[in-house]
Amino acid sequence: MPHINIEDLKNHITNISATNRNSLYDSHLYWSQKPYNICDVLIENLSRKGDIVFDPFLGSGVTLLEAIKTKYERIGIGCEINEAPIFIVTTLLNQYDAIEYKKVCLKFMTQLKKLLPFYYTTCPNCNKKAVVTSVIFDKLSRDGEIKIKAINYRCICTTKATKQADDEDYELINITYSPKNFNDDILLHNTKIAVYKDQHISQIFTGRNFAVIDKIIGIINELESHNDIFRYILMSVLHLCKITDKHSNSQWPLWIPKTDCVEKNIIDLFDKKVSKFQNTIKYLKENYSENKKYSLLHKGSQYIDNNDISDNSVQLIITDPPYLGQVAYSEYMQLYKPFLSLDFNLKDEIIVSSSPIRKVTESDYFNMLDSVFSICSKKMKNDGYLCMYFHDCNLNVWDKLISIMFKNNFRYLSQAHIKKSNTLKNIISPKKSLNGNAILFFAKDEYNSHNFIGPEDVEEIELNIAIHIKQVIRQFGPMSTPELYDGGLMETLIHNGWLNPLATKHKTLVDIFEKHLVWDATLCKWK
Repeated sequence: MPHINIEDLKNHITNISATNRNSLYDSHLYWSQKPYNICDVLIENLSRKGDIVFDPFLGSGVTLLEAIKTKYERIGIGCEINEAPIFIVTTLLNQYDAIEYKKVCLKFMTQLKKLLPFYYTTCPNCNKKAVVTSVIFDKLSRDGEIKIKAINYRCICTTKATKQADDEDYELINITYSPKNFNDDILLHNTKIAVYKDQHISQIFTGRNFAVIDKIIGIINELESHNDIFRYILMSVLHLCKITDKHSNSQWPLWIPKTDCVEKNIIDLFDKKVSKFQNTIKYLKENYSENKKYSLLHKGSQYIDNNDISDNSVQLIITDPPYLGQVAYSEYMQLYKPFLSLDFNLKDEIIVSSSPIRKVTESDYFNMLDSVFSICSKKMKNDGYLCMYFHDCNLNVWDKLISIMFKNNFRYLSQAHIKKSNTLKNIISPKKSLNGNAILFFAKDEYNSHNFIGPEDVEEIELNIAIHIKQVIRQFGPMSTPELYDGGLMETLIHNGWLNPLATKHKTLVDIFEKHLVWDATLCKWK
């Protein structure tokens, strides 16, 4: 590879409006899905046609799916411990005939609409049968007792209306049903992800929607073709089929609210997704050839061997490793296992967990992460690049991560900030949290020396930081916490060997900001 001007690449990335929305990625949901257009820039600039692009933490598959597009013609390799992400990518990369799919859709939706009586209600205006579109209710107990606050429905006399619940509405939403096509699994107890002891999967659904899902699976199983697409569509809407809130909070797949709960009409959800998948098929046909080259590894990345990937063969790694205990990916997969038989792997997951059935410490997490990047180093060419999505305020976490990368011959180059909409955490605590993501750039360098510690003591380092941040703010004006982290400050700490001594005294850089800057709560920026 020719020398890359990393500053030009960073400027290119920071000037892009990051997005993960197109006809491909709109077809399914996955947590923390990364912007595909940022991935495209990395592939275009850091690899060439025919190069291997690898992601040791496949997730939603963006790295692999972008790398093997016809316009890039890279070889994509992705590794994942859970079956659901493998299923997502495999389904998307099958060859589908749009005309044949349309025929199957018509047959499928005809069968599905026979289930509409589950959502019948009586219209108070014309006294005829109408269709419930959603129900707003409060949960009065874990056993399922509810109080309906509003029934939203459509009728031949009105396209959109609201009514109070009657006895028929209570009877239908509270149907008692024994599934025929799946088991009512008991979820793993973990209060951190809102699962209580001995909770069944059925308890995060209304009785009606639990029954309808079973009926839908029965219909899918009887299809002569395209079963994988309709299983895929079921997977893409399951988080909306369960009891959700008014915002359809999909980041918490097993959580349900106690008040203002929402039950959605599953037939409506399917109708929209089934139709939209025609756009996905068109997108796949336009952007992928039949000769695309890729491989999917179903295992923990710490177990990759030469049969999976040859040493010194990978040109580019783009990955988003799990962040300590922030997202319990494998446990979230419990939402999909009963309905789709997609298994998950707790044993090999790289995560911090206090769950009594797991007990994975922070030390275990970093040891496993070290083993993965040790393998990545062996598989990568000496002129290769590694791009990692990472964001954390905690200096100790930064220090451990950078030390692991140095140890495994990945030389830190720089980082760029990717903006995204505010999260709840960032809205509540903008002073001490980071919105968006940073991409960290590393180069494989087998002659790279171990991460060093600079000669300065902590007091001198703090003084240098104070001078740096004041100069930056004088030049560019007030800055947010993530802007200061990603605007050259972390790079300065790492390149000067200041990160380790600073991490022994301070949890975050905010400690230093508070000493030398003024927080403007109105702007949510430092001055």
